[in-house]
Amino acid sequence: CANCGAEVTPLWRRDGVGKTVCNACGLYYKAHGSSRPGTISSGGRSRMRAAVGALSCANCGTSTTPLWRRDDVGNNICNACGLYFKLHGTHRPNSMKKTVIKRRKRVPAAP
Repeated sequence: CANCGAEVTPLWRRDGVGKTVCNACGLYYKAHGSSRPGTISSGGRSRMRAAVGALSCANCGTSTTPLWRRDDVGNNICNACGLYFKLHGTHRPNSMKKTVIKRRKRVPAAP
């Protein structure tokens, strides 16, 4: 990808000047009319991953979550705080913060 340096993508696209870009950068360009921010044009994705790892929840302070969300003001919040806020309309109390993320134990569908 000419924008982020990705080498594997489900679909290659072109940006406004004809450069080959990955699917994510191409869709961003199509929607916003500009290159996708937070990416670098040389050296791969190392800087982009570092920026994502630097996030922390504005409510509980965690930096580990399966999904980042935003609250009503636009602050980055973790999945747990985001779901709590969506359901209760108020921020999740710090007393509810867990140290371990529990995964669901899903049963495979019957054939």
